[in-house]
Amino acid sequence: MKSIYFEKNVPKVLITKFAAKRWKALLYTSLNAVKYNQNLPDPKLPAPNWVKVKNLYCGVCGTDLQFFKSSTGTKIALEPMPNTYRAALGHESVGIVEEIGSGVTKFKVGDRVLMRAYMLGCETKDIADKCDNCKNGNYSICSNYGENGPYENVYKGGGFGDYYIAPEGQLTKVYDELSDDQALMVEPTAVSLHAVLRHPPEKGDKVMVFGAGTIGLGVIQCLKIIQPDCKVYVMERIPFKQEFAKRLGADEIIKGNPYDYIAKETGGKVYTGMFDNKMLMGGFDVIYDCVGTGGTVESSLRWLRARGTLVKIGTRLQPIKFDETPLWWQELTIVGVDSHGMEHIDGRDVYTFDLVQEFIRDGKYITDGMITQRFNLSEYKKAFKVMVDNPPDHIKAVLVCTE
Repeated sequence: MKSIYFEKNVPKVLITKFAAKRWKALLYTSLNAVKYNQNLPDPKLPAPNWVKVKNLYCGVCGTDLQFFKSSTGTKIALEPMPNTYRAALGHESVGIVEEIGSGVTKFKVGDRVLMRAYMLGCETKDIADKCDNCKNGNYSICSNYGENGPYENVYKGGGFGDYYIAPEGQLTKVYDELSDDQALMVEPTAVSLHAVLRHPPEKGDKVMVFGAGTIGLGVIQCLKIIQPDCKVYVMERIPFKQEFAKRLGADEIIKGNPYDYIAKETGGKVYTGMFDNKMLMGGFDVIYDCVGTGGTVESSLRWLRARGTLVKIGTRLQPIKFDETPLWWQELTIVGVDSHGMEHIDGRDVYTFDLVQEFIRDGKYITDGMITQRFNLSEYKKAFKVMVDNPPDHIKAVLVCTE
């Protein structure tokens, strides 16, 4: 089996951290903690309900990049959780079922599938006595995240490889009407949709999307699907992405001094203190932060109206710093977003993945133009370099796994 994974080797992790900050050329050498192993043993199905999947394509996610740069922190809440020596990378995968166990009921050989659940939990670990969250379909907030499953010693592989194995409950079938490229965009789109459904805007709300990358562009479309009568503003510095955001439904691109612009659009007022310290009274009803740095969180909190809501989608696997004063002073709400799960919409319960596939199938959600670069699996370092350099035309890089 071929697989790209993050190797928890302390010296290499430290070298990778140094390279990411001081000497980027080292990131693309063998010293990086992310490895491409082409000679792993072929995985065997450990139980009757497991499936072997041949990868076709896999998108490169921002979390994959954080592993490539070893930017994960030792003081984050995830760190105490037990984990494996190798963390397989790649979860935005489209694959074909190549082998099924005798107990598999949801799939047959030849089905196209997506890796729905990928955070450690009951589904991915094949824990029989599932926690209440997983029973309710909310696999991303599994209560058994730190518990061992029955097959902890089995290396499953991931989307960055030729194959992976998984319990059937971890997977979702691709709708026949979707192309492979459309299917590839289901997982990141599910993140965007889940974020909007965690806190949907109300009719007439003025909302802002911070960042027009893959997730931000998805949020823009999902906002207009869920609440077409809200006004969507976008904070994005790259003209190519500004134009893309407008094509997908954004009403306004924030330009010039953001404090003055936002005050004018929302009827707020700007106050300036020492060292050009600014605060906006008034502001947006909701901000969807798709970047997640200390700077974007701090700005978002200052650009919300009193009792407004920050939906925090972008993540940094390390602690961030920001001024919390507006949080308590203006009685703001922060809503966290983790992947996707079970949605409650129009009187029914439906997985985010299925809802996204319906939107794409029915022409409500557009994926054209989202994939901007493709690389063979063996060229994964080129894909990561694109993400590190972040050229103006970059949105989604994809690895072709069938070379």
